[in-house]
Parts: sequence; C-alpha cells; structure tokens
Amino acid sequence: MDEDIDLFTKIFLDTDAEKGAVIEIVSKNVYGTISGSNVSTEQADIYIFNNGDFDEDRRNLGNDEFLYYKYCLEIEPAENVENNAFVVEVSNLLIKLWDAGYKAIASCDFEELLPRKGGYNFEERQ
Repeated sequence: MDEDIDLFTKIFLDTDAEKGAVIEIVSKNVYGTISGSNVSTEQADIYIFNNGDFDEDRRNLGNDEFLYYKYCLEIEPAENVENNAFVVEVSNLLIKLWDAGYKAIASCDFEELLPRKGGYNFEERQ
C-alpha cells in the first residue's frame, strides 16, 4: 500500500436507530472507548455525526442515496498507526455493520482495498 495514502475515511450509515444506539454498536464492533459522540481505538478515532444532508425520501433513491443516509462516521487514523492496521479496522467495522443489517458505504482513497470495495456500486465495480 502506498505510504502517502490519505487514510481519512467517511462511512455513510443508514438506520432508524437513535444516535446513542449507533454509538454503542460502533463501539461494540471495534472494541472502542466512548467519549460523547466519539469512539476511540488503537487504530482510529471515529466521530459519529447526524448527517446534515439527511433526507427521508432521497436516502432510498438512486446511485447517490448514501449521501442522504441518517449518519456520517468520520474516521481519523490514530497517531503512528500503520496503514494496513487502519484498513483492517475500517474493513472489520464495515463487515460488522453490514452483518447487523445496516446500510453502510465507505468513502476514502483506498476503497478498492475494502470488502465489497466499500459498498458503493459494488456490483458494477467487480
């Protein structure tokens, strides 16, 4: 993996669950520590936000529907984290969210390295 790759990642997450429940599920799935709306692990700091562009109708329409999902997770790499460890952390989180029935799409510079290529247009990008 390119050492100069930007690891910053957004995961658009859709669920009707309350934000507190989303924070709990993220924390449980990454074995992280909760502080307000943030979850910290050895590899990353995950910030859980209400998506300001959330739209009840548009979240289920078309190719760009994920932009209107209810939540946005911004994931910053921890200081001195190895690129591969960070990619594994994001990959595992995505898989666990999908397995729990959540819609989740990753947006980052390394989508090709993620399971299902981050989830966006997976079928078209195989």
